[in-house]
Amino acid sequence: MEESTLSGTRLFTHDLPTNGIVYLDVGFNLHTIPADLLPYLSIFSRSLLQTGTAREDFVSLSQRIGRSTGGIGPSRAISAMANGNRAAAWLFLRGKSTAANADEMLAILHDVITSARLDNRERIRQMILEEKSALEGRLAGMGNGLVSMRLRASLHEADWANELTGGVSYLFFLRELAKTVDDNWDAIPAALFRIRDIIVNKATMVVNVTADQAIWSEFRGRLAGFLDRLPQAAASFATWGPLREPRSEGLTFPAKVNFVGKGADLRQLGFTASGATAVAVKHLNTGWLWDKVRVQGGAYGGSSSFDPFSGGFTFASYRDPNVTKTIDAYDGAAQFLAHEPTETELTRSIIGVIGSIDTYRLPDSKGFTAMMRELAGDTEADRQRRREEVLGASHKDFKALGEALSQLARTGQVVVLGSEAAIKAANDERGGFLNVTRVL
Repeated sequence: MEESTLSGTRLFTHDLPTNGIVYLDVGFNLHTIPADLLPYLSIFSRSLLQTGTAREDFVSLSQRIGRSTGGIGPSRAISAMANGNRAAAWLFLRGKSTAANADEMLAILHDVITSARLDNRERIRQMILEEKSALEGRLAGMGNGLVSMRLRASLHEADWANELTGGVSYLFFLRELAKTVDDNWDAIPAALFRIRDIIVNKATMVVNVTADQAIWSEFRGRLAGFLDRLPQAAASFATWGPLREPRSEGLTFPAKVNFVGKGADLRQLGFTASGATAVAVKHLNTGWLWDKVRVQGGAYGGSSSFDPFSGGFTFASYRDPNVTKTIDAYDGAAQFLAHEPTETELTRSIIGVIGSIDTYRLPDSKGFTAMMRELAGDTEADRQRRREEVLGASHKDFKALGEALSQLARTGQVVVLGSEAAIKAANDERGGFLNVTRVL
């Protein structure tokens, strides 16, 4: 990867063999927009490509994209930054084309960025209703993810933003937005145009190109011409928050199964992570949680996850018939990690983690991943250190995580997405520890 600037915009390039294809990522810094606009991001990103432009309607635009490119689509990336409490938050328009069609790809990108019909009422109404219906329909299929997002929303800015733009909070927002279409329509395009006016700024954007050197040498001037036509202003960044209030919750919806989560910020509990922490988490998932939550508890699945950048640790079960029994299993994790694993168990966990780190990637994925690591402050030296810590993991690393989880057992938050009856039974058993909200 090489980093430079082009026409006032931060530029990343990757000289990789791509068989004549140009992979282009145009990134907009979401940390420039105020918090009240964040929930609009999904509708905004879809509107760029699904409402038409000043020159053509949605159908014509879609045909033009399909005819001249290998696809152009939005991608949102919000993650914790290494060694900090801030979030790396970006919206990308990702496109690919042959070198011969690169001019047309840039022309399409310019049209959708500068003249998308963000005031197309019927198309935007349809998108809002589609998003709401899809999220409601996925409650029973992605409940463990929603529970984890809800837990982490009080732990770190990045997780708070992700929950606001894709979790339970986003579902509540969509319901209100569906009413706003009829009651106060003008407020919606005003918000969408405001987002565009803020984020389309060469001073805060990034551009990422993956192609071999011969293609890049020819494409560079075309890309500069594309950027020269975009506005530029002084960089200004918004302050987000406050984070969601930390509390234990019961989120009810009509179902016969539950999704049970518990979590905390391990950094606040005094825990210092290393690459070996991932090995301990792998051992916990394939041992204790598999046995206690899935095999004995009857859930379809149970796992834990840890973000070394944010410090957030969460347990979550999938399609679980239990609530308090599963919480008890989570609280027993510390005792499990106190026992020394066998050499076979340790080796298997190390291999599993290394396999997830050193994955095979195609050229476009290599280029995009390298850029995102740079934007998040994750250096090659840090990644190599973590890799060596993974390979050198031992029982002491398991014990260290176990000690932190013993504190999580006492102080962590609980979030349950499940049936009203199951949540009421859990509250009756444990003194009303869940604040109940109806989701569906």
